Formats: sequence, C-alpha cells, structure tokens
Amino acid sequence: MRPDTYFFNPTCEPAIANGSPFYTAPARLRKFESDLGYLPAWLASDSDQVLVQGTVDHCYNQEMRKLGFRLPELISLKDALANPLWLTQPKGTLRPWGWSPVIHRLFKPAINSYQDDFKRSVVASWQEGHKNLFSRLTALNLLTGMIAKCSVDWLPEPTELPKVCFNLVQIYTELGRRERAVVKTPWSSSGRGLLLFPNPDQKTKNDEVLSGMLNQQGFVTIEPWLEKIVDLSYQFISKTGEISYMGRTFFDTDSKGRYLGNLLTDTPILPEKVSDFLETNNTQVVQLLKAALKDSGYSSLYEGWIGVDALIYKTESSKLRFQPMVEINGRFTMGAIALKLREHLAPGSQGFLQIFFSKSSNFNHFCQKQKAEKPLIIEGQKIVSGFLPLTPPLQEHHFGAYLEVILS
Repeated sequence: MRPDTYFFNPTCEPAIANGSPFYTAPARLRKFESDLGYLPAWLASDSDQVLVQGTVDHCYNQEMRKLGFRLPELISLKDALANPLWLTQPKGTLRPWGWSPVIHRLFKPAINSYQDDFKRSVVASWQEGHKNLFSRLTALNLLTGMIAKCSVDWLPEPTELPKVCFNLVQIYTELGRRERAVVKTPWSSSGRGLLLFPNPDQKTKNDEVLSGMLNQQGFVTIEPWLEKIVDLSYQFISKTGEISYMGRTFFDTDSKGRYLGNLLTDTPILPEKVSDFLETNNTQVVQLLKAALKDSGYSSLYEGWIGVDALIYKTESSKLRFQPMVEINGRFTMGAIALKLREHLAPGSQGFLQIFFSKSSNFNHFCQKQKAEKPLIIEGQKIVSGFLPLTPPLQEHHFGAYLEVILS
C-alpha cells in the first residue's frame, strides 16, 4: 500500500491571505508549527508518513507503539525533500493540515510520485477560487442563504449576523451599533486574527491594529459578541463532489475566543434545557450544513476534512438560539483529531485534548510531572485514565499536545 504523506501547517490561513508561495509565518507561529508537527500522526495509519520540521524523536514513536498505538513513520521534512529516493518513492495522497500556495510550492518536487487519483483531484494544484473559498465571507454567504431558506425561530436574526467592513469609518460605525463585538480577519482560525470590543487599549492602539488587519487582508468582519452557552464543531469530508458527515465535537475557548481544547465525547454534561435544545435541533443542523456545503465550492473546489464551528447562545430575552456556521475550516482541525482519539477511550471514560504552551518551561518537564501525577492506565488496548502526550515531549518544545482521560 502506498503511504499517504501528512504535514502539520496550521499557518495555512495567513499563507492564503498573503498569497505568495514564499510566505513565511511569524516566529512564534513557526515554533508552534514545528513543535506540534507530529500531531497529524493521530489521523494517519501506521503505513503512512508524517513529515516534521523539528527534531525527529523516534523514541517517542517506539513508546507509543509499545502502548498499542499504531502510529505512522516520522520523517524529517528537510531530509525527505533533499532525498531523491523519497521524492520518487510511490506515494498515495498528500494530506497537509491545510492547503495554500506555500504547500504546493513545497511539495512540487515530489508531486509526480503521488497516485493518479490525487494528481487528478481539485486540491492537487492551487486554483482560482481557492482563496475566496477559505475566507470567512464564504461562511457568511452560506449562513445567510441557510437562514433565508429555513423558517425556524432558533437560527440567528439578521442583526446577529457578521457585517463586512472595508475601512475604519465602516468599522467604527458598525461597532457603535453594538455593546460588545468582535472584529475578525477573513483568513484566520483558532481565535487568531480577532480583536474584541470594547477594548481596554487606547483608541490609537485600536486604530493601529485595525489598520493592520485591513492592510493585510483587505476587509474584516464584525460580529456581535453573543452570550455563548456551548461551542461545538461539525466534521465533514468532501470527496469527489460528495459531502459526508463524520460527527460532532465540543470544545472550549477562553474569554477572548481563543481555542483551549476539545472534549472527547459526543454528549457533554449540559443543563437539561440546553441539552434538550441541542438534541432536538441537531439533526436539522447537520442536514442544513451538509446541504449548504454540497451547494458550495467545498464540493467542487475542495477535497478533504471540513470543520464547521457552531455555537448555542442565549439572547437578551433568554431565548436559546443556534449559530450553525460561525466559521468553516477547510482543513484538518482539532475536532477531527478528537473524533479519532475518541476511538481509543475505554467505555465509561472521558477525555480532554489540550494544547500546552509555556515561555518559561518546556513540554518535557510538564509531561514528566503529569505522568507522575496521572499514570496512564490501558485495558484491552483502550485508555481508561491518565495522561498521554500526543506529541514528542522534548525539552526544546515550548508547545505540545496532550490527552487527559478520567473514568467518569
């Protein structure tokens, strides 16, 4: 079987916004990308390959296999792209975290080694229309159409939808209509590229940040800061024009909307009223999302995983509403990994997938402490409880990913 190639590039959105195949992300994002490079291994099979930009830690891979996790081969990106044997080795499909002009330039020397089905696919080259497809504007247009076609009282009102602004005057006019709002760049994800209002910074600082957003990406969207009850994500796969539903996941964000982690459960503990509201409307939400994606460029211009972030929120009159399409992530997401990790949990166990970051410490020190306090218990090749690092716990890593499991 030909191995698929996985590569972690969560900087794909700013690379798309920049447009240059030679785009270089800021240093902190490059460190994030490098330290977490082995994360896609949890999506792959043991016959696949994961290319990493940082240190290749074969000991970690061996340890995971001893624990029963059939993870793929770990290869240095630099070594692979400099090796004529690897460049010509027959391969299956190229599966980066997300597509961008940078990825197509990076893997161009190896493109002929991939199977014909991939080379004929719509993602095998960067096409006209791809940039707009991955913009927040696509999600806004699909959401607007969805609401227009579906006459239910639990979808957002028109006043609760994002507004598009192209200059500071439009931005401040729109912000003046809302008590709380969030400004977002069109190509960003995981809580990056946003600014909350009211902002404790001085107006001159706000002007500087907002002007930078406009200069970099051309426009921004402004959304009301809704009274969120729960964040969730619906996972789909687009393949040869068909959209398949894979499942839903629940995640946490901080007070500024930045991603914190994923719950590894399909049914989290929620207030009874919220749980009833979710389950009553969930099937219709899935149907609406699937239909919207089917009628969009995500079925004709894209193949791969799609994560649609959604939320349940409460209006000023305490009415529950569903925002089914906060954003569309046309790439792998932490939600996709959460679905895969869910398969490794023992019945009755609950898990939480989380990202580690520390300026002053390192992932190795954190893992040693957590392993001592929360020893891993595996029974029948399923995790019952404990701590599991999902990326190599190296001293030079200031970012890491891990799983905590408890017996509920």
